[in-house]
Amino acid sequence: MSLPVAPSGSAGHDQGSEGHGQGPEAADESLPAAEARRLREEVAQLRKAVESRPVIDQARGVLMASWRCGPDTAWRILVDTSQHTNTKVREIAALLTRATHDRPLPGWLRRAVSASYVRVTRAARENGLSAK
Repeated sequence: MSLPVAPSGSAGHDQGSEGHGQGPEAADESLPAAEARRLREEVAQLRKAVESRPVIDQARGVLMASWRCGPDTAWRILVDTSQHTNTKVREIAALLTRATHDRPLPGWLRRAVSASYVRVTRAARENGLSAK
């Protein structure tokens, strides 16, 4: 639906915007609060992403060294592992990087990463892509 809008600078064309507690103006009053809430949530998500980025990059490096693969393949392994274990990528990344500091990699994660490597490299081969 299109609402008529008076050109800017038109005098006397603002009737309809006064004294009406209903209509488009009333609906727009709730929009800023909802938009502010959405933006706060987005900012929180972006902050978490920025905070977790270094550990994710380190985990990609661990996978690249362990599996002798490229950064894209390492990323796909992280994402695939995340999806198949219902675990956030940043949590998997933290466990992988901790394993480089004399903390054992949990067995479930070792198995999940190995299975992801197989799935990712198989899909790459089937699609004529390089897994390296």
